[in-house]
Amino acid sequence: MSHAPAATPRLRRTQEERSAETRTRLLEATIESLGEVGYASTTTTGVCERAGVSRGAQVHHFPRKQDLVVAAVAHLAAKNVHVLRERAAALPEDANGDRLGAVIGLVAETFVGPLFTAALELWIAARTDAELHAALIPFERVAGRGLVELWRDVAGDLAEHPDFDAVLELTLHLARGMALQKILRSDDTARRRS
Repeated sequence: MSHAPAATPRLRRTQEERSAETRTRLLEATIESLGEVGYASTTTTGVCERAGVSRGAQVHHFPRKQDLVVAAVAHLAAKNVHVLRERAAALPEDANGDRLGAVIGLVAETFVGPLFTAALELWIAARTDAELHAALIPFERVAGRGLVELWRDVAGDLAEHPDFDAVLELTLHLARGMALQKILRSDDTARRRS
């Protein structure tokens, strides 16, 4: 008499796991929407369709559009911090300027890609949307402090220089400005003018 192998029981996901998955799907869909159609055309209904979740699930997690978009940018920023720390660990440790150049390059790279695009959409919209402005300010303060801490950690011994904070702030502003410029003109246009 042969015995059939026992079927492996299918583990059911907990409510917490299902809820976390729904939140993540909403956040990812929001980032996609901000990048593709911008803040003004991003709707909670459209985000729900992209995420494949019900409007009720969206409202349960994020009652207002402002809550959703700020949480989405925070979600993406947290993912990017992990990637930046990994990349920073591979930077040269020498003292002849290679590390400084690499850190500056890494700072500049912060202002490209979906995170910068989504944040830019929110910054511009917050100028005239009081509710978004109110929701965005606390996040920006925390994120700004976190970004400075991150770059101080990444810079290592370079952060001990008395002018480090001023150089970092200038670098961040320059990198942000250069990223904005790329939106308005292509590298081909910039090369033709040179």
